[in-house]
Amino acid sequence: MSAHDDPRPLGEVLEEVIDELGVQAEIDEARVVETWAAVAGPKINSVTESAWMKETTLYVKITSAAWRQELHMNRRKWRERLNGALESDLIDEIVFR
Repeated sequence: MSAHDDPRPLGEVLEEVIDELGVQAEIDEARVVETWAAVAGPKINSVTESAWMKETTLYVKITSAAWRQELHMNRRKWRERLNGALESDLIDEIVFR
């Protein structure tokens, strides 16, 4: 049995496959959207129509003008909370629409 056939940690193998496929950005985007839903909570989720990423900006479509204004005024705090929950600075800006 050669050294190449030795068992390797699954995380190491997954990182290698993700790099080879070039899908890290898509995985990060999905993590951000899922984390938004978890961090926002049920009250804000009830007025969230959709959320998506474009590069390092998170876009969140809000159905209530009052909530949109409130969230916009606190977008820096939301960015910090999300990046903290993600344990990575994946979000540079949040735009509430």
